[in-house]
Amino acid sequence: MKLKYKFIINDVADQKVAVAVGEGLTKFNGFIKMNEVGADIFSKLAEDISLEDLISKMAAEYPEEPAETVDRCVKEFVEKLKASDIIEE
Repeated sequence: MKLKYKFIINDVADQKVAVAVGEGLTKFNGFIKMNEVGADIFSKLAEDISLEDLISKMAAEYPEEPAETVDRCVKEFVEKLKASDIIEE
C-alpha cells in the first residue's frame, strides 16, 4: 500500500500537517493533522510498503513501546487514512 498522492509535511502550531501537492492538490482538498509518530508512519507510506513491514519498521524505531501498542496504533492510523481515501493498496 502507499499514498495515492504526493504530500509535504510541515510543522504548524506544534503539530505536523500533511498537504497534497501537484496533481494530488486537485484530488485531495484538505490537510491531515498528526503527531510526530503519525508523521513517521505517513512518510513511510510514500513508497509501497506492506502493513506488516510498516509495523516492523515502526516497532524498530520505537523499541520502548510494547509490540501490541505499535501494532494497534499503526493499524488505527492506516484505517483513518483509508477512510480518507488517500491510500492505494
